Amino acid sequence: MGSGPNTAFQLYSTRTLSEPLPEIVRRVGAAGYDGVEFAYRFHEESSRDIATALDDADLEPVAVHAALPEIEAALNGESDLLARCRTVGCDTVVVPHLPLSELWTRGDIRSLSSRLRDAAADLEDWDIQLGYHTGRRAFRPFLPDGVGTIIEETPVPAAVGRYAHRLLTERWPTEPTTIPNETPMWNLVARTTPTELTFEPEVAEIREAGYDPTAIFSLCSDRIQMVHLRDVNPTGPFRGYEDVPHGEGLVDMDAVVDAATDAGVDWVIYENELDGDPEAKITHGATTLARLLDEREPSRIPTRMPATSS
Repeated sequence: MGSGPNTAFQLYSTRTLSEPLPEIVRRVGAAGYDGVEFAYRFHEESSRDIATALDDADLEPVAVHAALPEIEAALNGESDLLARCRTVGCDTVVVPHLPLSELWTRGDIRSLSSRLRDAAADLEDWDIQLGYHTGRRAFRPFLPDGVGTIIEETPVPAAVGRYAHRLLTERWPTEPTTIPNETPMWNLVARTTPTELTFEPEVAEIREAGYDPTAIFSLCSDRIQMVHLRDVNPTGPFRGYEDVPHGEGLVDMDAVVDAATDAGVDWVIYENELDGDPEAKITHGATTLARLLDEREPSRIPTRMPATSS
């Protein structure tokens, strides 16, 4: 590699691949990546076999995605998640999603920030860093405390509550290059320290929320160690979005990688949630990252491209 970020592959992209996880890890290594990021299957398969595969493939375990309740349960001795991390040499666990109910109001974010700080303090005993994978809901403005309570206590499906929140907030004027202090994201940064919480920007989610993804680097400064690359386009009359191949959607991938490089980010991570051949995703990710990072070595540029979603 050069002086820019290292490359990694989010293994959730291959969730439909039925072979054992260690073999998938070896496939990723053969494609020329520097690291892998684990998702749910990490909790299900032999950590010793995964560690062996990482050594065989000369890959770094960048992070493990785990829900906040899973992390808290592990800290209480209710699962072996942290022991698994130690076995494979992974020093970062990342919360991939946060429920909207924890992001409604300023009161919600105060409670959430306290939970995150407590978890981070306990993770210090394991020499593990806590991170948050930034979802679009964290970029929507707070509701007044009373409105949030009404939505939570109304006996309607959760999807209705989420849609109501979007309708109440998406008309709020935004400056795409600045993430304001009326958002959960801004407050998570303000209410935690760099040693307590780092951030893994998911650039498609930020773009869906109406912001330029590069704005996250100004907000989070040196608290970003890794960046998720995924692309989306708008669809339908209700301002929804759908995944599209990298570089074919709204996200300016080159600008994101330039900003990540300038910020000294350690990892750019390819994620692909499209339907299609999971093996082809591995090769396409290596090609995409090589292009973005100007890595033109023939051995690092695969040729097979993934099928798009049906």
